[in-house]
Amino acid sequence: ARTALYMPDGVSALTGGDDGEIVLRKLADGAVLHVFQAGQNGGVNKLAISPDGKRAVSGHDTGNVIVWDLVNNSVLHVLTGHDWSVSAVAVSPDGRQALSGSIDGTLKLWDIESGKLLRSWHGHEQGTYGAAFTADGHHVITGSGDLTIKVWDLDSGREVRRFEGHEGTVYTLALSADGKRLLSGSLDGTARLWDMETGNQIAMFD
Repeated sequence: ARTALYMPDGVSALTGGDDGEIVLRKLADGAVLHVFQAGQNGGVNKLAISPDGKRAVSGHDTGNVIVWDLVNNSVLHVLTGHDWSVSAVAVSPDGRQALSGSIDGTLKLWDIESGKLLRSWHGHEQGTYGAAFTADGHHVITGSGDLTIKVWDLDSGREVRRFEGHEGTVYTLALSADGKRLLSGSLDGTARLWDMETGNQIAMFD
């Protein structure tokens, strides 16, 4: 298992792993509600769920990204274009867009319902491992093996802020509910808290 996420209803969870299966389980007793098969798309590295719980997005070893319809338990889209394994996925707060990042540092923005590629750019010198949308849906934050965390303006595709300080690959990012603080976790053994407005490091947890 590579990834596990609560469903918005709080009574079930999605798990995904190397076997290419995404499993919906009841939290109370672990009962399997449904198994989604990724088939030829390979193992599941990353998973994201839309806020309404109707869609899930998974990133795979093959470089493909799958949009799942969790209402009808079906595949909505298989999104191709990454040349390397997908190492980060995130869904926008309105559930309309998805971001995927690859181990070659490439980032892609997708329209979830149509499957259309909206933007593609080379965001990092090494792999992209953490990704989070801001509450306004117009910015996304990505972490990387190049030791940086970057904030991107999705309307222009430009980098608008950079957080530096980690001495190892940044693997995971979480934004506070009010959007003012960012928490990052890294291979350097630290978690760091950042001020989103200034880019300053507030605290380091070793």
